[in-house]
Amino acid sequence: MAAVVDSGCDPCHHQAMSDQLAHGLPAALLEVSLLLAVAVLVGLVAQRIHIPITVVLAVVGVLLVELGADLATTSFVAGAGLKELLLNLFLPILIFEAALGLSTREFMRNLVAITGLATVALVISAGLVGVGLNVILGIPLVVALLFGVLISATDPVAVVAIFREVGVPKRLLTIVEGESLLNDGVAIVLYSMLLTVAAGHSMTISEGVTEFIVVSVGGLLLGAVAGTLAVLLLPHLPRLPAAAFSVAIAYSTFVLAEIWHVSGVMATLAAGVAIGGMLESRAGESVRDLLHELWESLAFIANALLFLFIGLALDFALIRENLAAIGVGVVAVLVARPLAVIPLMIFLERATRIPKVGNRNSAVVVWGGLRGGVALALALALPQDLAARDQIVALTGGVVMATLLVNATTISFAVHALGLDKPTPAELYLEALGRFAAVNAAREKLRELDLEDDLVGAHLDVAEADARDELSRSHLSHEAEVQVLVLRGLHIERETYQGLADAGLLPPIATRTLLQEIDDEIEEVEVGELRVDAARRAHLPWYGRAHRWLLGVMPEPLGVDLTEVAYIEVSARRLAAGNAVKELEAFRDLPQVELGCVDGAVATFVHWRDSAAERLAVLEESEEVDRVQLKRRQAKALGHIAAAEVLNEMVMTGVLSPAVAEQAAQHVSREIGEAGH
Repeated sequence: MAAVVDSGCDPCHHQAMSDQLAHGLPAALLEVSLLLAVAVLVGLVAQRIHIPITVVLAVVGVLLVELGADLATTSFVAGAGLKELLLNLFLPILIFEAALGLSTREFMRNLVAITGLATVALVISAGLVGVGLNVILGIPLVVALLFGVLISATDPVAVVAIFREVGVPKRLLTIVEGESLLNDGVAIVLYSMLLTVAAGHSMTISEGVTEFIVVSVGGLLLGAVAGTLAVLLLPHLPRLPAAAFSVAIAYSTFVLAEIWHVSGVMATLAAGVAIGGMLESRAGESVRDLLHELWESLAFIANALLFLFIGLALDFALIRENLAAIGVGVVAVLVARPLAVIPLMIFLERATRIPKVGNRNSAVVVWGGLRGGVALALALALPQDLAARDQIVALTGGVVMATLLVNATTISFAVHALGLDKPTPAELYLEALGRFAAVNAAREKLRELDLEDDLVGAHLDVAEADARDELSRSHLSHEAEVQVLVLRGLHIERETYQGLADAGLLPPIATRTLLQEIDDEIEEVEVGELRVDAARRAHLPWYGRAHRWLLGVMPEPLGVDLTEVAYIEVSARRLAAGNAVKELEAFRDLPQVELGCVDGAVATFVHWRDSAAERLAVLEESEEVDRVQLKRRQAKALGHIAAAEVLNEMVMTGVLSPAVAEQAAQHVSREIGEAGH
């Protein structure tokens, strides 16, 4: 009888749920769309008043609730709703986008510092905060430690945006962003473990450490394997399928990791780093551009909605009831951060001999430790019967808002006061040279078009005079000026290699070798130690050797002739060095440039060009090389490049539509491809 009743009620129950969904979902979708539109408009205002958009969005969310706005979306972010949205929708996007855009070389170079901050510093900070709240507020120790863990995960979205705008050193940006990527995963794992203990289940320290290692390392391995397999498939995918595939990888690695009880954050992070690190050699320019634009757009949408939801989720009545406790929590968090970060950095610099981070960078790392969506989502997801739950939620909301309103709005002043946004003398020198060259190019174009005007000419005169003054004020030594010019030549070589790879002239194996080599050279010149190949291999750090090994074992498409690849690689070296020489020769015509410095820089690339030419002559004598076929292949590739450049220029000037230009490119490509058959 009971079975019959249950069976009869099921359709009614499902119908009621369907009716609720049918009425509630459209309203929620409309509100989300309107909130996104509000975020765009708020962004314009935030840009004008020079306040991070994330801060303004959180405040707007709070005001909407305080003004009594009756939003259907509010139910989505109540209780555990924000955690579900964050983990299942927003976090894979935010983690993958940041990992994809992260410089793999910079990340690996600073891995010791980043890992130390994301693990040891987080545990120390969480312990200090937890013990402090236990002693001062009387919150049970396990619950206080739970709060310490969830509040120690940094969310530097606003800070990173400011860093990119003002131009802080690459290393500082990498450390801040890398820490936030890793410590999200670490905090979530520790949160789950402490929540188990808070629920009354016993766990020894050794069991906890073992579980933490298994969950974290398991997620990293899963993501690394998935990302590497995805990279192998990328060369065979057109633009749109490649973009869709990247979304599938980001979400599937996260979900599979959670199903297999390892860290989803770590898995998505590893997948993003693996794909981003090999994207240049495995995907064409159009695919790379689309992937970066897609993920930047998704991250903007996710951040905009997330910070609005943070404002909507905050219970200001609860916060007002716990203002004294929140004051204690804010002080505890602000005091614990430097006590955890600064001694750790000093220890790592001395014990592991990592490059010195410096007091100024450490100060910005401390002050840039904002708290955001992860902390609030984990707090709202705490069980209702947990001791002091409401107080923990209020503390979290108060600390999140305090760091957004105080740290985020003052970080740019801190960066400026510490002088971290000041360009180097070399950057000022190059900028002045660029301005002078740009003024001359503008004059030449106006003369060419017979559009010379006295007023415009007067402004160009002023711009030229400013550039000359800046150059005269630059006091670079002879060695520093040569270094600037050599760096410029190396970047020209890198652009040449990437252009050849995008045109299909360089196979992936040659692209990987050449880009790895040129990046090593750029890095060495920046620290004043340009080495030859043998010395470079001898001085490679462990991550450099690991990266080279990984690139070396990446499989190539079937049918690749290594002798042919060697010929193409040496041809690319000669072409790139020749382009660098041509570019550097133009510096002779610029003011305040010492000709001896130009001669010194040019000599480096002339030597490399001549060495490549000699090696090419040896290879051309080899019977294994079909010289006619190779030269024909080069001619086809260069023909593709020339045709693409002309068609792109016609699209930019409005002569051709993109669709017509694409059709023309396909036709030309087909004709060139059939040449010689």
